[in-house]
Amino acid sequence: MKIGMSLTSSYPVDQDSAQIMANLIEEVRLMAELGFDSFSLGDHHLTSNHYLQVLPTMSSLSPISGTMRLLPLFLLPFYNPILLAEQLATLDVISGGKTTVIAGLGYDPAAFTAFQTTQSARVSRFVETLEIMNLLWEGDAVTYQGRHYSIDVPVEMNPKPISRPLPTWIAGGAVPAIERAAKMADGWVIAPGSTPKTVKEGIAEYNGALEKLGRDVADMSIVLRRDAHLSPMSAAGHREAQTLFENGYRGFGATELEESLVVGGPDDCIKYLEEMQSAGVTEVLFRCALDERGMALQTITTIGEEVIPHFRR
Repeated sequence: MKIGMSLTSSYPVDQDSAQIMANLIEEVRLMAELGFDSFSLGDHHLTSNHYLQVLPTMSSLSPISGTMRLLPLFLLPFYNPILLAEQLATLDVISGGKTTVIAGLGYDPAAFTAFQTTQSARVSRFVETLEIMNLLWEGDAVTYQGRHYSIDVPVEMNPKPISRPLPTWIAGGAVPAIERAAKMADGWVIAPGSTPKTVKEGIAEYNGALEKLGRDVADMSIVLRRDAHLSPMSAAGHREAQTLFENGYRGFGATELEESLVVGGPDDCIKYLEEMQSAGVTEVLFRCALDERGMALQTITTIGEEVIPHFRR
């Protein structure tokens, strides 16, 4: 099992934005030293918090990322496919061929209004954007006819990504999203709040869709996103994480809090991941549930020193 981090991009506006970036640099350097496989950054817009945008932030972090893969997440309905294809190809060149794109739909009504599109059109815009990007990454003299985009005169873009094809994972929990992941992408990314039961049902759906398409699950990535708080000692980790259960967390319900948060010590985490690995998960992306500086570094260090070595044996 590969283990990476989904780094927090959103912070209160009373925090110094330059310090937020410095903290991310510290985290990525630490993760590279500890042997993490990857790191991801998310994509949101028009937020009341500071939100460091994914492409410039990830580009600046690439030189200190070591062997880690870069996993930028983009909400495709908000982007021009030609511009995004060019930018992602360049990011892959910057990273030395270590980029995998995570593609999502988006859900914030205000963002759809601001980007002058609609939620009702988000699936068709998502599909057309991904189709056009793949055509541009793979070949020349590209033309395209769609509902939202038409390329009547053949075009090409350069440089092409180093990774050919450039790997793409699709995030989403609904059955249509899982089916799109099976049809259009190289992996499926599971939502952070999905319970183990939901995860297993989703994997069965994904594997069934792959089989119908004649695609081999062994060639795909099944990526589990999990929010976590860990300490070297299980009792301390549970005690520190108690505030998440008392005060609520990311809108999770009681069952989601109990079953999808990974809290405690290394053994608790390893047991949880082994169950998910047995279900078919190939990669996990952790997010620090407590983002106070010391707590976040503690979780990253515990994963790197105690959990990752277990899955490298």
